[in-house]
Amino acid sequence: MKRLILTVTLAALALPAAASQSPMRDHLKNELPTWGYSDVDVDGLTRAQVVHINHLLHSNKTPAQIRGNIGAVLGDSLLKSLFGRK
Repeated sequence: MKRLILTVTLAALALPAAASQSPMRDHLKNELPTWGYSDVDVDGLTRAQVVHINHLLHSNKTPAQIRGNIGAVLGDSLLKSLFGRK
């Protein structure tokens, strides 16, 4: 399973951004507000961040773990999450 995930991730990173990331970025634009990240500029994220967040959204982690890990990928701090988010 880990090899499959690694293969898919590497394949996504190897493709041109415009061709491979538009559907994934559109998906994140719809999903991130659900997880409390409505203020994220998805178009400004790196390809690695997009792939990592997409992987988190489709993982077997608990919702709290997914939200926390998305924050970590975005560089969110615990203090900002608790007190600074709108």
